[in-house]
Amino acid sequence: MIGLCRVALDAERSLRTLVCLYPCRFDKSFMSTRSILFSVVFSLCALAANAANPLAGESSAYLQSQATSAVNWLPWGDAAFAKAKSEARPVFLFIGSASSELSRAMARQTFSNAETAALLNKNFVCILVDREEHPELVSLYQTYLSEVKQLTGQPLNIWLTPELLPYEGAAYLPPTEEWGKSSFLKILQQAQAAWTSDAAGCRARAKEAVAQLATVVKPTAPAASSPEKAKARLQTAADSWLAQFDATNGGFTDAPKNLEPELTRFLLRESPPDRDAALFTLRALATSAVRDSLDGGFFRYAADARYRLPYPQKTLADQARIALAFLDAARVGNAKDLVPAARGALDYALKKLARKDGTFDAAEDATGDEYAGYYAWTEAEIDVALGADSAAFKKAHGVESAGNITADDDLSGKLKGKNLLRATLTVDSVDMAASAKLLALRDQRPSPPRDQSASAGVHGLLLAALSRAGEQLNEPRYLKTAAQLFDAIKKNFLLSPDGDLRRLRGSPVPAVPVDYTALALGCREFSRAAHRPDAGELATRLLALAATRFYDATSGRYYVLSATLPPGIFVRPWAVGDVPSAESLAIQAGAPSDQMKTISAALAASVDEVSAPPSGDVLLALSIAP
Repeated sequence: MIGLCRVALDAERSLRTLVCLYPCRFDKSFMSTRSILFSVVFSLCALAANAANPLAGESSAYLQSQATSAVNWLPWGDAAFAKAKSEARPVFLFIGSASSELSRAMARQTFSNAETAALLNKNFVCILVDREEHPELVSLYQTYLSEVKQLTGQPLNIWLTPELLPYEGAAYLPPTEEWGKSSFLKILQQAQAAWTSDAAGCRARAKEAVAQLATVVKPTAPAASSPEKAKARLQTAADSWLAQFDATNGGFTDAPKNLEPELTRFLLRESPPDRDAALFTLRALATSAVRDSLDGGFFRYAADARYRLPYPQKTLADQARIALAFLDAARVGNAKDLVPAARGALDYALKKLARKDGTFDAAEDATGDEYAGYYAWTEAEIDVALGADSAAFKKAHGVESAGNITADDDLSGKLKGKNLLRATLTVDSVDMAASAKLLALRDQRPSPPRDQSASAGVHGLLLAALSRAGEQLNEPRYLKTAAQLFDAIKKNFLLSPDGDLRRLRGSPVPAVPVDYTALALGCREFSRAAHRPDAGELATRLLALAATRFYDATSGRYYVLSATLPPGIFVRPWAVGDVPSAESLAIQAGAPSDQMKTISAALAASVDEVSAPPSGDVLLALSIAP
């Protein structure tokens, strides 16, 4: 095929020369035929090259997107393992995802660099992994980084011996040294030099890491606790979060600020000061730029402390989780004014992330230049679009003539003179009409890319939120959609009547504990809201199968893999990194009483082990557990 392309190129050059020398000899029809001919040839060449790339035939859209990378990537599997072993070459493993801006940044800035790609291709067998397809590798190497390297973060850069044991690793690495952080090229050169000069030492270091991890994942029984101690533990945790509460802007951390839906749901169940802080935070979110005022969806987090600068990604999981928080606020905190925010999150998901087969995409993602171009507005654009209604709209949504993003927050300068619209809770007919006009205009802009890798567990979270909304708000449309989703889940993710699941739609990747427990929660909520005993029975089967395959009764924790380890996995890692965790979801889904007791003890022990305030999903589960 390479030869064919070269022949085509040579012929093209010769023909162009003839046309230049004797233009009168070649009419328009001939030139048109020539163009078609060479277009076909080059298309065939491109298709053949693409088909020959090991990533082209993968089920992961993320891997497919890197098929033309300058790095000679291989997918995780036997072919890559055999190559590393036969050539006695170390492995560079990169674990990223389509929805990770840092993953895309490394592809764009680092792996496209000719020098970097050449070093990787020459010295390593390079393996690319989609984190959604291999959560077991995410759990394993997150644990490796935290326990061995004392590092955290995503994506994951791991250097392995030919035997697939880790001897070096890091999270995100910039293309050049910045803020005291080493560049990828520097770490790559160090990893290569270490292997070249002392392969035996690298192997020894890797074996030490494996031994350390084997100790970390060894099951240990959680300490016993009394009801009195458990209650005191929750109050102490609530107090620690309340001490960090931002009474001016809402939220419980400095920038960046996450949505923290499980934390607010926990605090709503605690003392009046805790409940007030949760309600203040939820109202701040609902009336900020983190909530898209045009389509109701919530962005992933805010880069600033005042919720003015959202990260331009909207995930299906976040819409479900924040909707549940607003529904809890309306029910537990009697905050009926927050119901529209719950509806907005769900309606956004139904409109923008739904697929024809009844399932959903994982996220809508706009980054870089698309951020300013897609979500932001100049005052002039709004004036032209809205006419006489412009003044009232601008006042309600925080529009300023010079733009409403400060230079301190807009370090790239891409938002200079632009506005990100602040959401409101009270919307009149004029505002609705104005928003519809702007949304129609925005829909004409290039659409943000969509991540299609929504897992079974994420669909379970959405099923739970839709079911709760339908029941609590007495809105049949949500229950109708929940019923359709339940059927789509069974068709696309359920592999057998006993509850066996696939993780991703159209993929052979098996499900992991968080998929089983999250879907069990969704089925439980749907069963209760729609009076569907079949859904409740499926929830029970899902929890039972998760326990059989992944649960450790001694520790009260879930492994991410079954007992039989696949190639390339040297210890059986705990399921880590998911928020909410499989353990907290199992409690919410109504796990059997013996499991409930042990899981609760394990979560309580984890609260005692950390000095920082415990995560919201753990506290929510403990507050629900009997």
